[in-house]
Amino acid sequence: MKVIGLTGGTGSGKSIVSAYLKKKGAYIIDADQIAHDIIKRGMPAYEEITQYFGGVILDENRNILRKKLGSIVFANKQKRDFLNHCTHKYIIEEIDRQIQQEIQTQKHLCIVLDAPLLIEANLQNRCDEIWVVFAKEEVRARRVMQRDNITYQDAKNRIGSQKNWQTYQQYADFILDNSKDLQYLEKQLEAVLSERILKENGEKL
Repeated sequence: MKVIGLTGGTGSGKSIVSAYLKKKGAYIIDADQIAHDIIKRGMPAYEEITQYFGGVILDENRNILRKKLGSIVFANKQKRDFLNHCTHKYIIEEIDRQIQQEIQTQKHLCIVLDAPLLIEANLQNRCDEIWVVFAKEEVRARRVMQRDNITYQDAKNRIGSQKNWQTYQQYADFILDNSKDLQYLEKQLEAVLSERILKENGEKL
């Protein structure tokens, strides 16, 4: 079963691509959702994170305020590096578990590893191909502002904390341009899915 690594900068539209591929029969491993789950109370990453950042990132029930944590780490590389180092090992462990489970069951068309930090976490080594979603930086900033209800500067900080486009290009086996409308994106997806997945499986859309 082919494993597709899906990545791209924040606001590029990976979730739209994932939703399309899921509808077509792919199994989606959502690294962001895994990252959300592993920092919940009672999980190992929670203890490491709260010891490092202290009570400033907690609500009245001592749950981690993700928006508060994000505003801190996206503005401070040292703290961001700590958070990534802390969480990546738990994220990778769960990703590996899901990949092996799907390979054994063979219930889906392919596996899509949707991971914003695919390259940073060296997860490309677990993928047969890397698909990168592209969108212009200003388009991404507007999307992030709307999606996360944050300021323009916070959105730019998040974009600036990630790898530049040239780095994504170096790893890309296929680039999906999501700077225009949904129809334009879906035409690209239909073509790449037919050529790279369904054709190998002897299937049609």
